[in-house]
Amino acid sequence: MGGIPFTSRACAACKKRKIKCDLEKPECSNCVKKGGTPCPGYQDRDFIHHSFEPRGARDAEIELPEARRVGELQLLALPACINMNPEARTQLFATYMHTFFASNPSPTGRVDSWYSLMARFPTLAGKSDLLDRSVIGLASVFLGKKTRDDRLAHYGLEIYNSALHAMLQILQVNRPPTATTLYSAIVFQAYETMENSETVLRNCLAHIQGATAMLKQHDFTRCDQTLIDAILWRHKWAAAMFTLNTPYSMHVDVECLNLGRKDSPVDELFEVIAEGIALRRDLCKLIGQSHHDREHACHALLQRCFNLEARLRVDWLHMSAHRLDGKPIPCSRQSLGQEPSMLPLDPGLAPYNFESLEAAKIYLLFWVASLVIRRVIYQTETHLLRDPDPSRMVFYAREICRSVAYCMQPENRMLAVRSVLLGLSQASKCYIDCGDKAEFEWCQAVYPFIDASGFGIARLMSQMEWKFWNAAQSQPRGAPLLLPEAVRASSI
Repeated sequence: MGGIPFTSRACAACKKRKIKCDLEKPECSNCVKKGGTPCPGYQDRDFIHHSFEPRGARDAEIELPEARRVGELQLLALPACINMNPEARTQLFATYMHTFFASNPSPTGRVDSWYSLMARFPTLAGKSDLLDRSVIGLASVFLGKKTRDDRLAHYGLEIYNSALHAMLQILQVNRPPTATTLYSAIVFQAYETMENSETVLRNCLAHIQGATAMLKQHDFTRCDQTLIDAILWRHKWAAAMFTLNTPYSMHVDVECLNLGRKDSPVDELFEVIAEGIALRRDLCKLIGQSHHDREHACHALLQRCFNLEARLRVDWLHMSAHRLDGKPIPCSRQSLGQEPSMLPLDPGLAPYNFESLEAAKIYLLFWVASLVIRRVIYQTETHLLRDPDPSRMVFYAREICRSVAYCMQPENRMLAVRSVLLGLSQASKCYIDCGDKAEFEWCQAVYPFIDASGFGIARLMSQMEWKFWNAAQSQPRGAPLLLPEAVRASSI
């Protein structure tokens, strides 16, 4: 049917309730009579509308990529305020799904929580203006960068900014968060991982703190359990990666790693990582103490580390690991040699194959948890002016590196890249600790592949790690430099 589609000028509340709006300002009569939630007004619609039309007129010579039909998605019931007709928005989202998950023709929510969340979006679209803007903004930016279409990426940024504004309005009402609000907070975290600007870390901190606060208020028994499980999984991975790698980690409530805890191998590992982070923070507090006081406290800290490590081996490796799809399987280098630079640096070290990608990601988390504890032990012994043996620490780092080639296979890469990023960052810091430049440079060579997959934060993490490496070479023995909590934010 030809012609210009009808666009309602009603406030967002009346449009959602599908009733006639009298367009009164600053609040329409319907919202005033109903009470409770303030009228959302018309500003958001004007903001997004004007971010599209004037730029379209100004840059008329630039055309959006031709929409492509991918899959059999139904038309999404997204609000008209985004200023795209429903079919265009549907095709945009379908193209994002096809592009992001293109290398894996049959992903599942069990293997990847991000796929689980995105696959649920069509059933939730139209029910939350915040969620619609969050997802469409992220999809537009991702596709714009992938196709080098600056105009599409800019549109996505405008929609994303309006989603942030919508989230602020929701938080100001101070009501218990809904599942779609939590979903949007996770999308915000995912968006920041695509960026590499100077503000990324501060933005990530704000989103992680916000999601943690909302999750603490949420009643996990009153929502779709599959959806909330995917939200919790994503949040825990993001919080762990952020807390283990940035100087803002002291501002993160590590109890978020225990939210909604279940009797599962993954949640058991997140619990250990939370305790490992607490140990690392206690080590930071020892810096600056007198030698006598520090020596006693270090011995007590070491004993706590050994106890946690023993618990990890007994409770997880011997009691929980059997629930996974098999153990890591050493394989020939040729079988995973599509990208030779992903293979372990030592030619005599066989890469790992796995029965499933899910098992690979969980084993990566196990090695990360083990490495977190071992690094605290190594650094504590260093502060005691001992000559610590790095072999156990290096063993876990190598286990991580042996898994990279499998996880970065074309069919696995987009589903495993965040797990690889978490593991690689810890292995890299281990090699900084023991001064192994060859292995450190091998880790750094993997980051560009992650960056090229659409995760710009990998470039930022690599830059930070090179600063750690260069500073470590000039630091006296026992210096606290390698603990992100002990590094000033301004130094990175």
